[in-house]
Amino acid sequence: MGRAHHRRFFLTPEGLTGGQAAFAPAQARQLVSVLRLGAGDLVTVCDGTGREWTAELTQATPRHAQARLLAEQPPEAPPRLAVTLAQVAPRGAAMDLIVAKATELGVWRIVPLEAEHSVRRTSVSGREARWRRIMVEASEQCGRRRLPELAPACAVESYLRTRPSGQALLVCDHGGGARPLAEICGALRDHADVAVLVGGEGGLSPEELALATAHGGRRISLGPRLLRAETAALAALAVVQACAGDWTSPGDGAAADVPGPRGGGDA
Repeated sequence: MGRAHHRRFFLTPEGLTGGQAAFAPAQARQLVSVLRLGAGDLVTVCDGTGREWTAELTQATPRHAQARLLAEQPPEAPPRLAVTLAQVAPRGAAMDLIVAKATELGVWRIVPLEAEHSVRRTSVSGREARWRRIMVEASEQCGRRRLPELAPACAVESYLRTRPSGQALLVCDHGGGARPLAEICGALRDHADVAVLVGGEGGLSPEELALATAHGGRRISLGPRLLRAETAALAALAVVQACAGDWTSPGDGAAADVPGPRGGGDA
């Protein structure tokens, strides 16, 4: 199937019933008007939880499309390391970029945060629906079956007090005393759950850094240059995945089942 990632669609549970796949109107327009597909063509449909099917279009118009499910693919293997990105939302479109690229990089969970140095305390209000759409589009493009979890937005202090016990916490900090991320990553091989906390414009405040450290966080450095929030987030995720995550060994994407993240001790 040429350019197969363009034929992957995430459907709601209501759209996958009785061996049939019912596409949303926007997806129908994409199928017919953009991809030029019609009845008899094959597509891939996913439910966002890790399940994926090959399906044959039985009806395709710009307003309505339906397909018959043919075969379910082997379940997607869970990540060796479940990575949470706890990101203070920067202004403008930067958070959109972070959400899209973090999805491509295999992040398990995204937690949008508001912080003392946030440009606007209400910067994340009302943006969750947009970020969910971006995660779907990025997942369709990159071939992942399970959508990342998007947690409700909260303050840094609230996140630190309620995050899962036993989760390793890495805190990006440009100040002195932070250890290079590559040095920390070796310890992550003994864990199955890690969170990367990244500040927005201006970084985290001294009080927030102190609170993160008090909650078991390790301050990490991403080098001698001052990085923008979106650069820092994606650089940190790439290093974690390369050193301790799902870049460390090849896989075929199949497993007997797809459990959630496993627990682990503090780093």
